[in-house]
Amino acid sequence: MLQTNWLRALPQRVLGHRRRALVQVGVYRTSGGLIAARVQLDPDAGCSVERLESVDLKSQREDEVAAAVAQLVRTGILRNAPVVLVLGAELYNTYPLPAPSVPADEMRDALRWKLREVLPYSPEDAVVDFVRLARAAESNAADNLFAVAALRRSVAQATAPFLAAGANVQAVDIAEMAQRNLLAELPAMEESRALLGLDESSALLTVVHEGALCFARRIQIPRSLGAGDEEPEHVATRIAAQVQHSLEVVERQSGLAPVRSVWIGPHPFCALIARCTAEQAGLECPQLDLQTELRFAPDAGELPPERAWGAPIAIGAALRSETPAAATRPESNKSVLLWLSRLKPA
Repeated sequence: MLQTNWLRALPQRVLGHRRRALVQVGVYRTSGGLIAARVQLDPDAGCSVERLESVDLKSQREDEVAAAVAQLVRTGILRNAPVVLVLGAELYNTYPLPAPSVPADEMRDALRWKLREVLPYSPEDAVVDFVRLARAAESNAADNLFAVAALRRSVAQATAPFLAAGANVQAVDIAEMAQRNLLAELPAMEESRALLGLDESSALLTVVHEGALCFARRIQIPRSLGAGDEEPEHVATRIAAQVQHSLEVVERQSGLAPVRSVWIGPHPFCALIARCTAEQAGLECPQLDLQTELRFAPDAGELPPERAWGAPIAIGAALRSETPAAATRPESNKSVLLWLSRLKPA
């Protein structure tokens, strides 16, 4: 009489079986190298970082990239695990936009038309998707979207060397969503919280509210902070001002309570940036020590100092969830951009 296997519908706790832990690898491709994190996602015990690896990338030539990917594969970090590849910031564009007044199934086409005037390439050659930004339910805040666009050709070229090397690439993601995933795992300081990730030439500010993205902005900084003519403290003060302004925008546009704490990601000048931001914006600015805030396997290893800033992105990518349980959660708790899970090389 029953048309389905009813056992599949029973929760695991009813059957008395412990759910298996999932292992997933996040790989962040930057202009200078590949940064990988292998993370165990245990539904009962939480996440644990099993291993970290990095490989230098001498240039963006296809043969150099292929050699770097092959070297990463030889370390064994990708073995028997799905891979989530994070695109470098130069490969995609993001735009916070008011939500067009169209039915949900027409939203992507509407965004493609809306982005026509600002994209540096033809929308017909791009993949486009979005997430709805969190806002206070009781406020009159506008319904805003975080739109993402990338050239299909660029994404195909980014994934091709991994697929050619036998890696099990399951999804392509972006740094903004990786930071969102990581923030969800950090100890809760309040409902709204933020992370300022730092890399070679920019700072990425991501703000979430109850696990949902509500703001993301990339702040350009000198490529070699401290190596130029400008004093590092002057640069740190400028970053602090941008963070303060951005958080004021979040409060004004979302109707949410003010963000009072910002994690500062690993960087040679993270202590200076944390101090300047705390002093200028009146915020709590803890420096993000991943070894303290997350569980690491004893033999997980460490990244070299010049690559440590990429660890939060790689770990956040590995935390991406596309399980059936995640798919049934409210929209605010989803971490996926649908097109990013479907992209395959042409």
